[in-house]
Amino acid sequence: MKKIFYISALIFLYLLVAAKSCDNQEQSEEARDRNRIKLTRDSIRSTFESDTLSDASLRAFEGTAIIKLSDFSDYLAILQDTSKAMSFRDKAREMFRGLFIDENSVIQLWDPDKSGTREVTIKQLLLDENIGSEPFGEIIPDSVRVKQALWRTGDSIFTGKLSYSYTYNRYNPEKGSNSPLANGTIEFFLKHHEKTFGTDTLLVWDVFLGNVE
Repeated sequence: MKKIFYISALIFLYLLVAAKSCDNQEQSEEARDRNRIKLTRDSIRSTFESDTLSDASLRAFEGTAIIKLSDFSDYLAILQDTSKAMSFRDKAREMFRGLFIDENSVIQLWDPDKSGTREVTIKQLLLDENIGSEPFGEIIPDSVRVKQALWRTGDSIFTGKLSYSYTYNRYNPEKGSNSPLANGTIEFFLKHHEKTFGTDTLLVWDVFLGNVE
């Protein structure tokens, strides 16, 4: 995970210095800023743009997938909370979409009318203002595990899978509980793709989620 924090720090430094150079009128300062930007950009590229990834890097990206699974649960809870301001829910909608590799990825939601689950695509989910009458539930952090480690499935993509447990947060009169436990799995991908940083476009490795079962 230290490598992920290091990369984040480099990106922040690059954007900070780039922004500063726009307001600086002194030529000497601008020249120094340009040099700082170049050095930081080159460092980011050397970290991100490598075609080969070490085992340690792959394990770090698996840790990122676990964080994004938690984000998935949090964003979905916001989307389904009608007490939240629409602007707040719209931002969560945008962030939620960015978690997934494809809008046709499928997730399962609890359907109280059928006492079971129903499958919807990310596209269908985000077009539905109601987004189901029951939330997905709360993922139990200690239950998340890497079920299938990342492995290369193409020139620019790796695939893996997480397993986890979560609660439906729905009252069950037979068991006298409002938190029945369920288990699930989710695909995740590590993809090499173009990403914009300020005025630059870099080829980077990013983690995305896939089908939720």
